[in-house]
Amino acid sequence: MNKFKQICMKAHTEKKEALHNLYTDRHRYLSSVSSSEQPVEDEKLFYYRNVVFQFCGTGFRTMQQMILFIWIPETFVIGGNPVGRCRTAYEDWLLRLLSEAVNELSDSLQNDHKDAREKTEFSMQTTSSVVAGRNGCLYAAERHAFRLRINFRVPLINGNVINGKSTYRETKNMLDCICDRLEAMDRLALSEHVRLYEDQLEIRDFLRESGLAAFVADGSVLPRQADTDAPMEGAVPFRSPESLRVTLTLSDGKKLTGMGLRRGITVITGGGYSGKSTLLDSLEQGIYFHVKGDGREYVATDETACKVYAEDGRVVSDTDISPFFTYLPGDRELRAFRTHHASGSVSQAVNIVEAAYGGSRCLLIDEDTSATNFMIRDEIMRSLVKKEPIIPYTDRILELKEQGISTILVIGGSGEYLKYADHLLLLEDYHVLDATEELTPWRQTGTPETAQAPQWMRHKTLPSLPMTDLFFGERIEIENAKYIKIGGCVADITRLTALADSDQINSLTWLLENLLGEKETEQTELRDRCQAAAGSLLSDTFDTVLASRTHQYELWLEEVRGLDLLMAACRLRGC
Repeated sequence: MNKFKQICMKAHTEKKEALHNLYTDRHRYLSSVSSSEQPVEDEKLFYYRNVVFQFCGTGFRTMQQMILFIWIPETFVIGGNPVGRCRTAYEDWLLRLLSEAVNELSDSLQNDHKDAREKTEFSMQTTSSVVAGRNGCLYAAERHAFRLRINFRVPLINGNVINGKSTYRETKNMLDCICDRLEAMDRLALSEHVRLYEDQLEIRDFLRESGLAAFVADGSVLPRQADTDAPMEGAVPFRSPESLRVTLTLSDGKKLTGMGLRRGITVITGGGYSGKSTLLDSLEQGIYFHVKGDGREYVATDETACKVYAEDGRVVSDTDISPFFTYLPGDRELRAFRTHHASGSVSQAVNIVEAAYGGSRCLLIDEDTSATNFMIRDEIMRSLVKKEPIIPYTDRILELKEQGISTILVIGGSGEYLKYADHLLLLEDYHVLDATEELTPWRQTGTPETAQAPQWMRHKTLPSLPMTDLFFGERIEIENAKYIKIGGCVADITRLTALADSDQINSLTWLLENLLGEKETEQTELRDRCQAAAGSLLSDTFDTVLASRTHQYELWLEEVRGLDLLMAACRLRGC
């Protein structure tokens, strides 16, 4: 810490260029590829109490904006226990423990009577009800430490020269805040947090081993408070129908009971305001791990589950829609269909084709947000309308089931899907009843009379653009709408409702920017590129991926599925 103090005091009243001394002794930063004759410096590390910290610059135009990395020894957090599959749980716990306190300390330093440049500012990534990997805290196995990432603005005097005294004082206060909270951490609460994460991992293992698409534990609270993600007070706790109840015993001896939805076709029905859509929304969010008190801690869904909608006006590029259309006016190409303004039926067909291409094994569909002429065509309309290009979803749902793709469908106005359902759930005032036995009179005999079984889309690419043609990406959120803008390309991701946090949109923005900038990859499957990109998002504990472009240094990132990245990439307009 004395070394850090000396640098700060020496830099006091100096120009901003002197800040490079916090992370390098050279005026020009040398990389390992700059010259074999110019050795790369060792990291400039500072030590204080139980932690190690270091700084990283963000560019010549933003010298006062820095990134502060704090390394916390793993033994201080987990003792002698291996991190194992619970790495994310430990990372999440540290963020929850520290971020609020550090951000509150930063807020206390703000002074409305001073220029913003004269104030010290710290910023840590915040969390939500979802336990997920985030770049605000990552475990570095090679260092046997957890790395905190803090955006740090150095205070300037009159907006021009460094306030070294304030920099040292406020940094020390912030480090004391972190160390104090680490030393006082509730280890029992940490153990319970990690144990809950392990329980949720075991539930997902149980889904795969038992052929289940979803599990909802008895006692879960599914309804949410209006406009929040908090559980609704006084809500009816979930209780499984006896015929669908399954029991699993966790490794710690705890027994869980709840509803196990087997793979296949499940129809959810009931009257208005009975809880149909609430159950479907909870299944959509069941792809995530949740914290204690969320109400959905023991709700788990196949991790590839995808909710599909009708999206009037969505862009479509080079997508094979032949599974759902026999022809289009003007003899338009079905196997490489493109439009800048798709209809409801076309857009929903495209969404299903893209989800299947992306590897989804479970489609979630709500009648209220679907295109009626795509979802059903009853016998009267089939006999009346002879020339119909649309092949309704009813005619393909069994094919998808044979391919291993389940469907969980909410309906309230038509019984057409009762012919094909394997399971029928009837909701009454948020109580779930198993009405599968009542399906017998309506079950379909034989297979639907449809066009020849289609060749589902197996190939899709994304056009490659040189980086000189791109500006930096940005996320745009307005009421009831979300967009990603990258140069002249825009993706409307409003209907990617599986995204639970705005930091995930940051991740999509960053990943799409990189996908568009890649060269000589037109022949590579977009699905594979998206899976690889999403899988490597948080693999670099130094965030060098962000350091490659200084305008992105402040981005908080959260893990996303390759499927979500694929669905966003397919919505790019203007590329």
